[in-house]
Amino acid sequence: MAIRIDFDSPDLVKAVPGAAGWSGQWASQSPLNAWYIVTDGNGANGSQGYLALPGREADQFYAESTPYWWTPSTTFDLRDTEVSFYLQEIEPITVAPGYRPYVFIDDYIPGGDYCGWYIKQPLTVGQGEWAYNRVILANDESAWVRYSNNRSLDQVLSTVGFIGVMYIKDTACQGVNATGVLGIDKFEYHPR
Repeated sequence: MAIRIDFDSPDLVKAVPGAAGWSGQWASQSPLNAWYIVTDGNGANGSQGYLALPGREADQFYAESTPYWWTPSTTFDLRDTEVSFYLQEIEPITVAPGYRPYVFIDDYIPGGDYCGWYIKQPLTVGQGEWAYNRVILANDESAWVRYSNNRSLDQVLSTVGFIGVMYIKDTACQGVNATGVLGIDKFEYHPR
């Protein structure tokens, strides 16, 4: 089974910059859910649409697939699987020193307890063209950094409720001060 989001799908909320564009399938920060869908045919490999994540001195800068918030709520076992997608600077992106984009995952325990990890290998963001990223979600803590709470990677990878792209520095996902627009297209991951 594969979860693939091309951003051409009619069931995604179409939004305009600055509008609350949350469909329950994707979320972003900051501000909360400022992402929007562009349908100008300039997506990866000429696709019709892509997700645009705007930042204007954004304290946090990420977009994520949110199966935990789907109806019905879902989590996936992503141990030793992969995620692939395309990234591009739609508008030039500037961030505070040391922040770079990474694949991240989170699980959620009711009551507000999230635990997050990100892959140590930073992602490639295309400038003027889409850059393809393929990341293996190895169940190997030496390849990851835990940035919140204290559950093992195995626990979190086995019940992923959120997966996406985040700008992080060490364990800090705030203070990014991001300005610009990140494009994400053809986001695919492979639950076991």
